[in-house]
Amino acid sequence: MTIMDEIESSLLLLSSRPLVSWRRASGRPTIPDTDASEPTITFSHDRDEDDAILTADISYFAGAVCEVRIPGAHYETVFARLQKIVLSAVIRFQNRAVRAMNAINRNVLDSLDPNEINVNAIEQTLSVIAESDAGVLRLYDEASGLLIPVSQVGFDDDYYNYRVTPQESIAGSVFSTGTPVLLNSPEDIRDAHANLRAPNVRFLSEQGISHSLICVPIKTDTTTLGTLTVMSFRPGSAYGEFSVSLLAAVATQLAIAYKKSQAYELAVRSNESINRMRLEIERRNAELARSLSAHDDILSIFTRHRPLGEHLEEIATHYGIDFHYADIFGTTFVSREWKEPKATEDMPVGLFDGSLSQREDLSVQPVRVADDVVGSFHFERGDNASYSAAILGVVSAFVALEIVRSASQDDILNSKRRKHFEALGRDDLVTSGGAVRFGFQIKKYCQIIFVRHEQESAQNQSLFLQRTLQQALRAATIQNQLSFYTDEGVFLLFCAATEEALRKNLEPIGDKATAEGWRCGASLMQSAPHRYPEAANQAVEAAHLMSMRHRAGILVHSETGIDRLLRKQSAADILEFADQILAPIEKEANGDALLRTLEIYIESGKSASKAAASLGIHTNTLYQRLQRAQHLMGKDIDNKDDYLLLSLAFHLKSTYGSQQPAGRSKAASA
Repeated sequence: MTIMDEIESSLLLLSSRPLVSWRRASGRPTIPDTDASEPTITFSHDRDEDDAILTADISYFAGAVCEVRIPGAHYETVFARLQKIVLSAVIRFQNRAVRAMNAINRNVLDSLDPNEINVNAIEQTLSVIAESDAGVLRLYDEASGLLIPVSQVGFDDDYYNYRVTPQESIAGSVFSTGTPVLLNSPEDIRDAHANLRAPNVRFLSEQGISHSLICVPIKTDTTTLGTLTVMSFRPGSAYGEFSVSLLAAVATQLAIAYKKSQAYELAVRSNESINRMRLEIERRNAELARSLSAHDDILSIFTRHRPLGEHLEEIATHYGIDFHYADIFGTTFVSREWKEPKATEDMPVGLFDGSLSQREDLSVQPVRVADDVVGSFHFERGDNASYSAAILGVVSAFVALEIVRSASQDDILNSKRRKHFEALGRDDLVTSGGAVRFGFQIKKYCQIIFVRHEQESAQNQSLFLQRTLQQALRAATIQNQLSFYTDEGVFLLFCAATEEALRKNLEPIGDKATAEGWRCGASLMQSAPHRYPEAANQAVEAAHLMSMRHRAGILVHSETGIDRLLRKQSAADILEFADQILAPIEKEANGDALLRTLEIYIESGKSASKAAASLGIHTNTLYQRLQRAQHLMGKDIDNKDDYLLLSLAFHLKSTYGSQQPAGRSKAASA
């Protein structure tokens, strides 16, 4: 029941049969100033012939003026009664508002859950502004830049889609200016919605216009959070300035509640963050303590002189962890319970090439020497992963020391083998008479293979050179060898009783070179007395020429041919030279077919029948193409100088260009 309903019902109980009417306060209501004193209720009286007319202006509370007409009565007798009824109704109205505000303090302000605040806010607000039929709470969403309804009463669920921008509609204007709005006529309310966007115009036309409305901002000291709106759809309804003050008080309580909620959420997040940090520190401290304890145990394991595999076996058994280990030297170890993945064509098993890293269920602990990864442990992820990581992290440091210690010993042995080779270069009688040193004995035939060192690490290049040497020796079929490495690469001197043994030795080393990307050179086979320095130079020169071709594999010095004349030229300059010779043909529409014909003709020793058969064309067609190609280049293939130049161009294109011979990059028409 509204204050107007309560006053009217009380007046109608009078025995003088009064006629009660209401009119809205003239003009647009003003927004109350919080610093101004509260306006009083005014009463007046008059007579109209025999009727007494009494007036009570309660527009501050109800936005309206009450007129009471009492036929044939003396207004003096009822004037005091009218004042008492109105004042009593206003006092009861204020008391209800105070009780409702206290309920908001209990049910809204004490809550720390923003969702709970949103749900209770409107229902509690309507209990304070009892003459309202509907209400809506909007909060500003920074992500979308819109005021979004988070709670409403009096509308269907579609109202949640009625979202406005700041400065749009009544709510947007109140949000932007921070000033409450009080409207007591449908015309004023309709005018206030004039700046709506098209989608909201359609939406509002379906909802209808209220008869009275109050909208206030919800703001803290520094920020406006949203708006709170109440409205009435009853004809003749009106709000007073007192209701605006009440709604503003509710909005202040909501702002406090949101601020407390935000502070609580921040405190909860901070507390959770602190707890996570505390747990992480505890975990790391536990791992550190475990690592320090493990360090002494692992140290005692590695102080015993024995193969690396035995050290790792004891680690796996002692700590109960399963892992796979591999390093750059091809050393591998798997614990007893380790489950190897099935090998596939593109993922070999047990290699130090990152293949195991393709398994998402594995973690990796690298073994580093300086900045270079020289080995790795793979272990399964799971509940025990952090424990395994802590143990293997300590183990990796000891394995790195083992690798460095072994490499240092190999460096010393390498220096001795190199000095022995230099002594052979001066006098191969040093080991004559069948003497054996470093497992090497001079025999009738010898050959030197050189593997160029491609710079992998400036810090630990000896490790990578040692790896290359070991891989080459594992591929070799001859065990009688003297090998060593320098900064330039790896030298391998092989001696055998027959040339055939040396030839068979070349093939597997060449295959290994291709697989590993090495550029290798091999000297000519020499029979005793051997010229070791000359053979070494041949191997180095052949490897250099192989590197110029940007191809992996092995090149024997006897196959270098004319390339030795070009060893001081860059591959780019060589190809440019060949391209200039063949350019006139390459520019032709059928240049590919002409180039292929000319190349096959030269390769077949200028045999027209062999070339035509190889190309699958008639001899007449062959001669026509040859004539056309010679005409384009201005060359005569029967001229020895021109023939030499063309042969050289095709050779250079084939050797220093693509893997395919010149003129075969596209399918030539036959």
